[in-house]
Amino acid sequence: MRLRLLAAALMAAGVQACATPPPPAYGPISDTVRFGYRDRPNPDGGHTLLVVMPAHSALADARATWDRRAGELCPDGVAKRNIFRSDRKEHMAPAGYVHGSVGVGTRFPVGYEIEGYVYCKAAPPTP
Repeated sequence: MRLRLLAAALMAAGVQACATPPPPAYGPISDTVRFGYRDRPNPDGGHTLLVVMPAHSALADARATWDRRAGELCPDGVAKRNIFRSDRKEHMAPAGYVHGSVGVGTRFPVGYEIEGYVYCKAAPPTP
């Protein structure tokens, strides 16, 4: 009986360990929304695009969001893309004082940021 309870407890813990939160909703960053995208037009005709994703997201998810928004900004297609910054943001929790020993600090991931330029293809001429 105890073996069954132990097996059930281990199975439940294993399933919970594999569960990850759902990806953030796709949309612009605002005062109330921490994760998503932000873009602005550049004087040269391109756009600067920033994507911020939570720590549990994969870098591939951040890149997919960046590509999706680039496609929305350029309905006739993307001519050129240049990702100039890709950061995994971390928070450093310093070690406390430990008498007669060495304290160890801890780093916590807080998210991904990808930023770059998007240049659109010219719209085809209308006949």
